[in-house]
Amino acid sequence: MKYFFIVNPASRSGRGKEVWLDIRRTLDGQKIPFQVFFTQYEGHGTRLVRQIAGQLPGCRLVVVGGDGTLNEVFNGLAGISQVTLGYIPLGSGNDFARGLGLPTDPQRALACILSPSRILSLDLGQVTSHGRTSFFGISAGLGYDAEICYQVSHSPVKKLLNRLHLGNLIYALVAVRLLLTYPPCDMEITVDGQRRNFQKVHFVTGMNLPYEGGGFRFCPDARPDDGRLSCMVVHGMNPLKILFLFPTAYFGKHTGFRGITLLEGKSIQIRSASPCKIHRDGEFGGVSDQVVFRAGDGDVSLIVG
Repeated sequence: MKYFFIVNPASRSGRGKEVWLDIRRTLDGQKIPFQVFFTQYEGHGTRLVRQIAGQLPGCRLVVVGGDGTLNEVFNGLAGISQVTLGYIPLGSGNDFARGLGLPTDPQRALACILSPSRILSLDLGQVTSHGRTSFFGISAGLGYDAEICYQVSHSPVKKLLNRLHLGNLIYALVAVRLLLTYPPCDMEITVDGQRRNFQKVHFVTGMNLPYEGGGFRFCPDARPDDGRLSCMVVHGMNPLKILFLFPTAYFGKHTGFRGITLLEGKSIQIRSASPCKIHRDGEFGGVSDQVVFRAGDGDVSLIVG
């Protein structure tokens, strides 16, 4: 069997290529046929998948990088069948690996991919806005959490903290700073036809896995193979209370507080009183006052053990 690798050499604070060379030595030592492609710019992972799509059916595609690189591959894989996907996580957040219990040591992850014991039928989430649909594996959000993702991705401090292995700290710093100034707005949220109105919403997130933002367990019961999305709405709370709840969210203990509403369904339609930023798997997804999150149905065969 031939393996196709998509590698982000800039992942793990620029050590992605070094990790790849170690992986390559293992592949060569075991005489495993493979072909490697390196991402060179934002969105390149999606283009690489489409470039090699004709060779993919029946093969194994392996992503070596962070959650952002994996998201690019998901968006390239949409509509391509008969592909088994493996993932070697090298990001600063690694929420996808955390949510599925995947090994974060590259050699252990490679060993699982080469000799898999369990393959999951992964539902890809879909986010639609302005007539365009993109895909996510972890979560998609509208509002404050998307604003954090946008600010972090444009922060010059992120690379420095990543080199110091403190990548998650930038999320905390930006989150606290924005919390004091972010204007909440009213939203109408319709889940599988059931409409509800929420006032002063800071953010709403549709989750395919329990964790987002580098370890926040926002939706503890989210599953990536049940054809549904879990949804958390943060509403009607003052900034100090939200700040207090952040530590509890790491352990999934925030769900009983007033102002935290959990919903679940196949389709989540959101109308916001004012335009908000959107994210998918932590990547900026535009600005809109109307967005729809949907759950897929066994879209990707993923090696998880």
